[in-house]
Amino acid sequence: MRRRIGNVLWGIFFLLVGIGIAGNLFGAWHFSLFFHGWWTLFVIIPSFISIFSNGPRIGNMLGLIIGLLLLGCVRGYMEWEMLWKLIVPLVFIVIGLGMVLRNIINVGSRRVTIPSESKTAETVVFSSRRFVVEDIFYGMDADAIFGGVTIDLRQAKITQDISMNLTAVFGGVDVLLPAGARAVVSDTSLFGGCSNHRRNGDDGAVIVYINAMALFGGVEVK
Repeated sequence: MRRRIGNVLWGIFFLLVGIGIAGNLFGAWHFSLFFHGWWTLFVIIPSFISIFSNGPRIGNMLGLIIGLLLLGCVRGYMEWEMLWKLIVPLVFIVIGLGMVLRNIINVGSRRVTIPSESKTAETVVFSSRRFVVEDIFYGMDADAIFGGVTIDLRQAKITQDISMNLTAVFGGVDVLLPAGARAVVSDTSLFGGCSNHRRNGDDGAVIVYINAMALFGGVEVK
């Protein structure tokens, strides 16, 4: 449903652009995409549509806010010096808001969350940590903020389908899965990326559902 809404919004955008250009040809009005600060639309529009199609997440919320601030600076409504001062607090505000929303509601139709009372949660800030699991693994939520996290599950015992929520903000998260396990990744990225090298697994193998967010960072599943 959310993906349909996103497609509809993209359709409306292209429809309006087409009508605007057609109106120019007939002299009905003066329309131009290349107004002062037009390049900020490459940040604003995708972030705005992503909020409707994937739900409010750290990446798309921050992208929308930064895009609007950039447009305000280009148009003279705000000083560039003030923008640079606001970047750091805005990053922390959006990160905090995204983490709160993620733990209250499960946004995003593609995200799969499997509840487990034994699931652990770890947050690493301005450092790096490696977690090696050799016992039964029920899932983990991990946030790497200005740091790195490695979750080594190669010797772990995964007896059922599980889910993991991973966030990389100016950092990275690496997940090493045991042989035969398959990963299904739902990701949202802004100036970062998520890669899944374990899409395929043995027939009947357990599935690890990974809900990933990469903001100026990366999440990699091996």
